Amino acid sequence: MKKISVSFIILLFLTGFHTNITGQFMDKLPRGIPEAEGVSSAGIIDFLNAIDTGRQEIHSFMFVRHGKVIAEGWWDPYGPDYKHLLYSASKTFTATGIGLAVSENRLKLSDKVVSFFPYSLPDSIGNNMKEMTVRDLLTMSVGQETPGMGGGSDDDWITAFIRNEPEHKPGTVFKYNNMATFMLSAIVQQVTGQTLFDYLKPRLFDPLGIKGMDWDKNGQGINLGMIGLRLCTEDLAKFGQLLIQNGKWNKKQLLTEAWVKEATSFKIENHDPSSKTPKELNDWSQGYCYQMWRGRNNSVRLDGMAGQFVILFPDKDAFVVLTANARNTQEELNLVHNYLIPAIKSDKALPANPASYQTQLEKQSGLKIKPPVSEVQGSKFAGIVSGKEFVLQNNDYQIQSVYFAFKEGECSFGIKRNNQVSVIKAGSGNWKFSNTKSTSLLAPPRTSVSKSIDAAYSVLQPVIKAGSVFAWTDPNTLEITTRFVEESLGDQTIVCRFIEMNGVTSVTIGPKAMPGMAGAGAMGRMGPAPVQLRGTLVAVSYTHLTLPTIYSV
Repeated sequence: MKKISVSFIILLFLTGFHTNITGQFMDKLPRGIPEAEGVSSAGIIDFLNAIDTGRQEIHSFMFVRHGKVIAEGWWDPYGPDYKHLLYSASKTFTATGIGLAVSENRLKLSDKVVSFFPYSLPDSIGNNMKEMTVRDLLTMSVGQETPGMGGGSDDDWITAFIRNEPEHKPGTVFKYNNMATFMLSAIVQQVTGQTLFDYLKPRLFDPLGIKGMDWDKNGQGINLGMIGLRLCTEDLAKFGQLLIQNGKWNKKQLLTEAWVKEATSFKIENHDPSSKTPKELNDWSQGYCYQMWRGRNNSVRLDGMAGQFVILFPDKDAFVVLTANARNTQEELNLVHNYLIPAIKSDKALPANPASYQTQLEKQSGLKIKPPVSEVQGSKFAGIVSGKEFVLQNNDYQIQSVYFAFKEGECSFGIKRNNQVSVIKAGSGNWKFSNTKSTSLLAPPRTSVSKSIDAAYSVLQPVIKAGSVFAWTDPNTLEITTRFVEESLGDQTIVCRFIEMNGVTSVTIGPKAMPGMAGAGAMGRMGPAPVQLRGTLVAVSYTHLTLPTIYSV
């Protein structure tokens, strides 16, 4: 999409330009100016400044008022065209599948869970399990004290769930339960003959213009439901706008208004008395809906691990989308409550403030996760090893050899497996993107993962987006840091230490130890000590990584 100059936007603002939106565009929601929608752009700037000075890592945000996006941004290397892991924010889409099935008279919320699976029932079923309903699944009140997860890929997850007799009467006690949501996905598949993904596609994803999404399945071919959906930030905003509009989109009722109101209203008390956060300040103590949480300021939200949020404020005709890798998700929500909600001043337009709005635009355009920077001015090893091959000892990663190439502020890191070389390109002080088949800097590409994929967007050989930077931490040590932006929330760093002895140059390579990771030979809460690869420079030289056998996938 072509960029519109700031001066042109301000000119439209000053001349009183206002669009009367009667529908949504297929690919993008309409854009607006904060003050024109009763919101202070200065408050949005304060929100962004608070993120800069805070402890929470935010990947993207979108602020929508009166159906228009009035603020948005992505922290480089994340971007508007990249999907993002939703984790438990996937659950609301699963509940939506149930709502659609109800509207088509395929099931009732009062139906017993065991009634859907006559061929997956264990030999004996407890009395509480016999009484469990679809509504109990939706409200996380199935009564199982130890929910657990599904077993191995070949296990019947449905049977495992039904065998787990609830300690409490279903419908009486809130207890977060991922398998309850999986069962909702399984029920949709049972009553429609389609996976949840395929069922939702023509009824929800296609009408909203959402493309390129995918959703993980278990070994039985059932979408996980509780997690596993990947969408772009704008896709989440479209879904948020659909809910704010009580299920209507482009003058068509995709979801019944009754379902949206029912699904977003308080259903069960969920306060944890052991929580140190006072209930009035705790967004996880305001009640639970149908696979959504009630929150402060009369809000309701989609909620995923590490801060994947769509936070609806129906009273204000506004909502906020956040994707993140937050350490403290309550603090992340506090940013919204403390800055963005107070920035909503009126239901009517505020006086124009073009200078403040321009500052907001400039701030939004410069968002960036600060990459590691070199602590030394280069290294002699950059010249010694550039374009040459290090043959490695036998290793569990199945890597035969590695290559490094340095040129004009860029490092290319090549790995040879099965006599083929793939390359990750890293920038110095800035994120450089590559396409790869792996979700790890060192581990082999994973085997084919079972997913539901939007066929209109799929490619024959899907690639994974990797943003990378490199930095010299001392004259002998190179670190390469990569974010697989569509596959993981955090980053991965490998440490490459070069040694020159008796005319021989060697390298050791291994994952960078993270806080809490075990030392050599021990096991800790983060798993075993990192595997170290060792290699020796050989005489074969490649001036650049562009020979026929060396390619960037």
